[in-house]
Amino acid sequence: MVGSSYANKKNSPKSIAALATRVLGKEKAKNFVFELTSNSEKTDQFEISSRKGKVVISGNSPIALASGFNWYLRYQVNTHISWEASQMNLPQQLPLPQEPLKKESPFQYSYYLNYCTFNYSMAFWDWERWEKELDWMAMNGINLPLAIVGTEAIWKNTLERLDFSKEDIDAFIPGPAFNAWWLMGNLEGWGGPLSDEYIEQQVVLQRKILTRMKELGMQPVLPGFFGMVPTTLKKKYPNADIRDQGLWAGGFQRPAFLSPTDDLFMEISGIYYEELKKLYGEVEYFSGDPFHEGGHTQGINLPEAGKNIVYGMRSKFPKSTWVFQGWGGNPRADLIQDINPEDLIILDLDCDNRPQWENRKGWSGKPWIWSMITNFGGNVGLFGRMDVMATEPIRALQHKEYSKNLVGIGAMMEGIDNNSVMYELLFELKWHQQNVNLDEWLADYTLRRYGQTNNNMNEAWQVLRKTVFGKKLDLKKSQQGTSESFLCARPAMKIERVSSWGSAVLYYNPAELLKAWTLFVNESDKLKSSEGFRYDLVDVTRQVLANYAQFLHGEIVTAYKQKDKAALLRLSNEFLELIADQDQLLSSIESLTLSNWISDARDRGTNDQEKDLFEFNARTQVTTWSFKNSNLHEYAHREWAGLLNDFYKPRWKMFFDYLQDKLAGKDVKEPDYYVFEKAWTGKKSNEEQKNAPDPVVQSNRMYKKYFNKISGSY
Repeated sequence: MVGSSYANKKNSPKSIAALATRVLGKEKAKNFVFELTSNSEKTDQFEISSRKGKVVISGNSPIALASGFNWYLRYQVNTHISWEASQMNLPQQLPLPQEPLKKESPFQYSYYLNYCTFNYSMAFWDWERWEKELDWMAMNGINLPLAIVGTEAIWKNTLERLDFSKEDIDAFIPGPAFNAWWLMGNLEGWGGPLSDEYIEQQVVLQRKILTRMKELGMQPVLPGFFGMVPTTLKKKYPNADIRDQGLWAGGFQRPAFLSPTDDLFMEISGIYYEELKKLYGEVEYFSGDPFHEGGHTQGINLPEAGKNIVYGMRSKFPKSTWVFQGWGGNPRADLIQDINPEDLIILDLDCDNRPQWENRKGWSGKPWIWSMITNFGGNVGLFGRMDVMATEPIRALQHKEYSKNLVGIGAMMEGIDNNSVMYELLFELKWHQQNVNLDEWLADYTLRRYGQTNNNMNEAWQVLRKTVFGKKLDLKKSQQGTSESFLCARPAMKIERVSSWGSAVLYYNPAELLKAWTLFVNESDKLKSSEGFRYDLVDVTRQVLANYAQFLHGEIVTAYKQKDKAALLRLSNEFLELIADQDQLLSSIESLTLSNWISDARDRGTNDQEKDLFEFNARTQVTTWSFKNSNLHEYAHREWAGLLNDFYKPRWKMFFDYLQDKLAGKDVKEPDYYVFEKAWTGKKSNEEQKNAPDPVVQSNRMYKKYFNKISGSY
């Protein structure tokens, strides 16, 4: 059972009491008593009751205790904690439950984190930020989190034992914004090299993360060895079965693949796990995916390879389990066919969009977890399939055949700090066996997020539910994440998407979103003290302005085709002004600023040269992504203050100037945007920290300036 390894520790209730103190402060936390009960059940259970004037939370695991604590805070005192905001206005005297409330989860596991999340959101986190996240994870019932921080040291030590030079190691280990794709076998070295001081810094951070995860009753999932090796390994072992894996998206040379059926595999596997154990101790879950998004399988005995991957792990960690990602046809059926069901788990990554569990016949009896991605690339934009997500896990849970080996739910988003309502709902489903009444749930959500009952906010959220959060499940025409903002697109006459696999098509009527905008603006005075309201007001305003950019772009194209120079100039200037206004609006929320991202990146560097390198990592990831003009450009685009004014706006101006020159009869070529983009990634930040404008004032200013114009255009 997940958590059982730690549930027997005498200090388990103390670890949750410490969490309560971090969340509420020492005095308020004294009102809670945490008691650990029997831990023989496979799934988490908690009970909320009272005794001697205190709230008693009992549960069969530390995660159950943290979940019960969170349930009390949500539904007894209407408080709220999310990535973007918190609302912790507790009454002076905490109410005591009148009757005991019991909850039992139908799921054994609650999985959290995609490899990509560690780069698109967490690349430059320090312990202070991680500590907050770990508390949030525990309170949301997460007991099986991915934990890839500090893997660089494992590989460095492994390769040193294989007599690799520092130069070869540096060429293999990438920079902090790109190590997810290294660990998934897609690239090597990009964004590096790393200093020894930084690698050691990450070891210290990972030890803190793992210690806290285990204290809270989580079982961390660490990267295992599945055959991904440096391309230079072939020089040292020319007779080993080391396969070139070709290129990955954008032209990256993939790391080589050492066939798990080769004798060298077990030798390197043993070294890797020995070094991992030296650094991080005992681990019970590992992950890794051979042939992720490509790679060559020809001539490899896949059933034998699968067994060797898993049992190479188990030779050093006998009680361990392998976690595979169900993505893009992986794991191959042949690869897992001979692995014992109790030795692996499969994450069905994209179940609210492209579920595989039915086509794969319940993953042929192997344990699997219903997961959702929702966010790709860390892109900013209101998005979700709320009704789908509220019902599909329950449908899977009730499936007469495939529910037998459904063991959990999970969140596999590529980026966080956005659309937190979707993840709050997802992880609450851990405690439900029937469909959630979304009308009631959203009313409760607005109450705790904003700190008071407000009928207009309830109405606004119903609008959001049917528009931005109303994407349907369409197996014939899936959509990868939010409808992308034209403001972030490389300029063109026709725009269907911003990133290569995304979509800019709106799946709802943008005019309907104006009603929610008006409701938010009208409640500004009443709710302006609420951090959650201020964020949501800005986010809805941002979405409305981003949608309007599509209309403006269409008008610009029409003016150009009609050779109307005056209209083209007027509309182009209006588009550039819209970008500047969007920039000003988003500068009011720190997490929606480029400066926040770059500042965190520079802070993680251990010397001046590394600080510059990490800024390059940060800038490159959210723009060009690759080392050349490739299909990865804009994959991780962000509608952020600073990025809008400094990157997107000049690029659009280049395009508009080009159109004006064309109408003037000049023989000009369309600008080479990559030249500008690449130069921008090499810049050094010299921006002084400015006082953020008031988000409510800015949102109201945008409403007064744009509402009539936008409503008239629709």
